[in-house]
Parts: sequence; C-alpha cells; structure tokens
Amino acid sequence: MLAGFLLLTSVLVTPIPESQMKQAVGQSVQGKDTPAVPYLIPPETAGGLSRDSKDQQVVLLGATTREAILAHREIFRDNTQHREIKAAWTGRWKAIDIPCTLVVVFGSWCSDSQVELPDLLALTKEANPFVTLQYVGVYRDKKVEAGAWPKGITPQVIEKVPTIWLFELQPGGEQKLLGQIVETAPNGQRMAEAVLELLEKAK
Repeated sequence: MLAGFLLLTSVLVTPIPESQMKQAVGQSVQGKDTPAVPYLIPPETAGGLSRDSKDQQVVLLGATTREAILAHREIFRDNTQHREIKAAWTGRWKAIDIPCTLVVVFGSWCSDSQVELPDLLALTKEANPFVTLQYVGVYRDKKVEAGAWPKGITPQVIEKVPTIWLFELQPGGEQKLLGQIVETAPNGQRMAEAVLELLEKAK
C-alpha cells in the first residue's frame, strides 16, 4: 500500500515541460479540438531570438532596423526586392525636408506586415536625413515596451499591425502626431504612396 502511494505521489509531482503546459492551458481554454494559443518559445541560446509556437520561426521584438528586418525572414527580403518604386515617389521621398518621425509597428509573423512593409522598405532604401524611421516588432499580443518608442513620443495603442504613425518634431523636442495608417494602405493605394501622402502633411 505504501509503495503504491509513493508511486502515485511521484507521478503527481513530475514536472510538465513548459511548452506542454502552455499547450495544455490553451487547449483547456479553447476546447479539446482547438489548437493552443500561439506563444513565444524562449531563445535556445543567450542573446538569440524567440520563436513563434505557431510557425516555429524566429520573431523580431522591440526596436529594430530596416537591415535587420530584411535579414530576418526571406519573405521580407523577397517582397522588397520585387517592389518597383516609381521615380516620382523617390523624388517625393527626397523632397521631405521637415524633421519628423515615422514609427512603424509590425509583426514578423503577420501576413499583412509581410505584404505591406516591403513597400516602405523599398521606398526608404536611401535615407532621408529629415525623416527618422523607428521600426518596432511586436508579437501577437501587440505589446511594446515604453522604451521602444522614440524620445518625446507618447506610446500609442496598437490594435492592428502594421500600423504607421507620423510625428512632427516640435520646438523643445516634443513630437506632434499628424496621422497614421492602420494595417493596409487606404483607397487601394500602395503603402509607399500612402506613406508619402502622410509625410507631405508635415510640409
């Protein structure tokens, strides 16, 4: 009897791997036949990137750069290479001469980000000294640490990705919100054209 009790106790206290525990929690919340809610898999090495439990690919989180995005997933690189930017758009991009900041929040796991972001990446191949570009990667919960937002900018509520905010630099270093583009370019436009129209509001 005692041996049976000890055996039962050892079974009950055997730790469940974290990944299995999260999957089990997701299934208990959503139902037996519903996949678990996707979660971040911790990096395998110190300083590495976390992975998405849904597609098993690494995820860019927090403040990042154009170069890091292009090196991150092949789909961003391929889509950017195949985006033709009109000469007129390039001219308009170079003509922006008002100090401003574009904050671009995206998800590397997000299909809309993978489609829309490359247009902006292609447009901004050559930097404009008046436009500060701040890219911020988020996971499916769309949470951003306050420190990822540029100085002088109030953290914004993120409902969909990608979302692009335009801020104009004010005397004293404050940033005034001029507008935003949420998820897709409006009116059937390309994202590059929509961003240019947003930037031209600062003129």
